[in-house]
Amino acid sequence: MSAERPPAPARARTGRRSTLVAAVAGAVCAIASAYLLLVTVPGARAEARHFRAAASCRADAVSKKCLRPETATVDGTETVTSGSSTQWWLSVTQDDGTAHRIRMAGRPRVAHKVKPGDRVTVTYWHHKSRYVDFRNMREATHDDPRNGYRLPYALALALLPAAAGSLWAAYCFGRRSTDSPRPSPRQLAVPSAAALLAALLGAASPWYVHGVGKPLLITGVATVPLAAWAALTLVRHRKRADEANALVPSGG
Repeated sequence: MSAERPPAPARARTGRRSTLVAAVAGAVCAIASAYLLLVTVPGARAEARHFRAAASCRADAVSKKCLRPETATVDGTETVTSGSSTQWWLSVTQDDGTAHRIRMAGRPRVAHKVKPGDRVTVTYWHHKSRYVDFRNMREATHDDPRNGYRLPYALALALLPAAAGSLWAAYCFGRRSTDSPRPSPRQLAVPSAAALLAALLGAASPWYVHGVGKPLLITGVATVPLAAWAALTLVRHRKRADEANALVPSGG
């Protein structure tokens, strides 16, 4: 005995639920991307500009807007590995007795060269350590604001295709007819694959390309052929399905 389809009202309820979930997911991704692009990224880039424009503090200055170099003695270094990520830490004590544990940015040079007792210069801005000088080497810390826009920008560029893919899924779930009561797997899989590839490219481009315009341009240019591929694949699939349906004789 062949399995029966669920009743039409049950299919309609399932379709509405799927449509709502996909639409909400798409809207959330779009709103989050817009907030990152319009608020977080410009704020991070403005902070980076202020940091680059900051001058060194005078000896009697109390302002947090200037660069304040402080000499310190190295207490030790530490490498912390968690899964596939590694963090490098530098522990120092300033001449006034204040101790700091500083997380370095990226793969360190200074933290691999210094040893306990060495003298370094830690530069502070807005009460946070921004870079460390040792002899003729300078290394940025994790709080260096010059690249602070990259992570939110990567997330924003990844969320845009994710929003488009979710909204397309909502459209497919919502567009139900008597001839096609549910979207075919290909209707969802092909656009989802294109959206995933575009999201991966968008997430990667800010880390390899400087500035804001070029990563956005690269992501947009790459999205065009991906979207065209998805559209053409769906058109060919729909054409073959229509031809197959035309060959099926109608019951008398």
